[in-house]
Amino acid sequence: MEDMTGYMTINGKDAWTDYGAYLCEVSATEHVNMDELRKMPKMKPYTAVSFRERNGEQLPDVLPVPCFEAIDRTLQFMVTGDTEASLESRYSALLTALKSGWLVFGLKGMRDYRMHLSEPQVPAWYPRPTAQGKYACIFKAKFREPEPSI
Repeated sequence: MEDMTGYMTINGKDAWTDYGAYLCEVSATEHVNMDELRKMPKMKPYTAVSFRERNGEQLPDVLPVPCFEAIDRTLQFMVTGDTEASLESRYSALLTALKSGWLVFGLKGMRDYRMHLSEPQVPAWYPRPTAQGKYACIFKAKFREPEPSI
């Protein structure tokens, strides 16, 4: 299994070295994590005035600077361990970190994402070692980014 050190940090801790975790794709053609991380948030609507006696709605001639709505991002993780016990320990440590409050995800080559966990999903456990001799589980988790940027 490839060394994923330095690709993702969670609150300054390296996800690979501390939790044996990384953002994974289930197949070579899948790119759910990149789709989620690159997804544009919706724009906040402009405040419009709707007069009964006029058609449509009225907006100012000069619109204010547009702003984003908060956005939910669902990421897919894989956690690995050399033994079933180490997998369980790493998975528990990662979940403890993810539910600790504000999270800053640092992703190599991308911006930082300040989010909080809103909905972890049920993991898929693999009871036999992979071809590389690792035990693994895959799970998705939904995060809320209240103040997104590009």
